[in-house]
Amino acid sequence: MIELVLVLTISLVLLGIAVPRFLETSSDMAVANARARVTAQVAMSRAAATRFGRISTLVLDAAGDRMSILVDTSALGGPPPATFHPVNLWDDLGVDLGASQPLICFDPRGLRVATGACLGQPVVIRLTRGPVTDSVVVSATGRVMP
Repeated sequence: MIELVLVLTISLVLLGIAVPRFLETSSDMAVANARARVTAQVAMSRAAATRFGRISTLVLDAAGDRMSILVDTSALGGPPPATFHPVNLWDDLGVDLGASQPLICFDPRGLRVATGACLGQPVVIRLTRGPVTDSVVVSATGRVMP
């Protein structure tokens, strides 16, 4: 009986050490995956602008932890815009999204443009899960900065 209690005690101590490290690694991986998704969304928004020859808008919904790409695909250049590749970081990865600006617009050349509600300033996108935080900066020209 004493041996069983001793084995259980050692097992609990090892679990107490391993579980927090596992959870931290899980958060690190989720935030790294979210960073890759944000970078891909920026690239896809630029590509949509050049593909359709129209302004494309990357919408960063911090309240809903979502991102989507809006671009006018009609031949007339009028509304409504088509929505491409919506991503929900909270549902997919459990990551909170924060952004210094809600919109990033690209012109038909794939460069950032200041038009309407889109500002031409760099955008800082924050990704957080638990104690782990990372950020992505999109420059005034549309380049993703490390």
